Amino acid sequence: QDSAVKLMIEHPTAFQHDLFLDCCQKVRNTEIYYMSIGFYLEMQPMQLTRLLQVLTPNLDHSRVVHQLRKSENLPLAAPYLKSVQKENLTAVNEALNELYIEEEDYPSLRTSIDDFDNFDQLALAQKTEKHELLEFRRIAAYLYKRNTRYAQSIELSKGDKMFKDAIETTNDSKSAELVEELLRYFVEQEDKECFCATLFTCYQYVSPDVAIELAWRNNMVDFVMPYIVQYTKHLHAKIATLDERTAPKVDEEEEQVSQAAAAMMYGDGPMMLTDGMQMGVAPGMGAPGMGMGMGAPGM
Repeated sequence: QDSAVKLMIEHPTAFQHDLFLDCCQKVRNTEIYYMSIGFYLEMQPMQLTRLLQVLTPNLDHSRVVHQLRKSENLPLAAPYLKSVQKENLTAVNEALNELYIEEEDYPSLRTSIDDFDNFDQLALAQKTEKHELLEFRRIAAYLYKRNTRYAQSIELSKGDKMFKDAIETTNDSKSAELVEELLRYFVEQEDKECFCATLFTCYQYVSPDVAIELAWRNNMVDFVMPYIVQYTKHLHAKIATLDERTAPKVDEEEEQVSQAAAAMMYGDGPMMLTDGMQMGVAPGMGAPGMGMGMGAPGM
């Protein structure tokens, strides 16, 4: 089989597509696979997809990408690349992402980025951040955010006036400093709605004194009021919880002893007989019937 494939490569007049594919699957020398790809690129480019499909289980996909890139024929192998992207190889991912940029296919690029993350993400962000299409610049901002380059992501979003993206990225950063910077930016732009939206979205990371001061100085008190109401409610709930947790607790056993003592004191329990007064008998006198049958002293 090896000889048959080599013969057809060396003598194209003897080439038969179906026979070539059949023989190519049975060769022992793996180098013939890549010789076959080179042959098809030169002599049968329109049949390349079929050849790659047949050889897929036996190919080193990264090597194939290098071979295609070197001959500047990546677009011809797009179906093959998509079929093997499930293996999440860096070379394949980067080749497809490159094709999507060239084709200005930003939905496919975004899907590829989300589903297959094994590629140089910062390099792709740098490649797309100056793209003429807005959606590619948004992808660049998204990649910067995924790689914790929050400041760069926010600046890109602000530059494109994608303020929703900027607010969400600022919240994801969990940085009070970035939140304050964004609030000041919206104050400078006199964008009261975005100022209010930032206070709502980034509530956990807003410094109350900063929010109130900015609103007071820039005539935005009405737009900071929802934040103040929410902050006051949470503060009240937190203090109430702390008061409940720190309130002194009466020991259960001590409480039972106190209740028993109170019962004894106010007659709710049995009285103890300690002397004759408690029986209504004067001191020194016997109880009724005690002296019967006994004479008085001296008698």
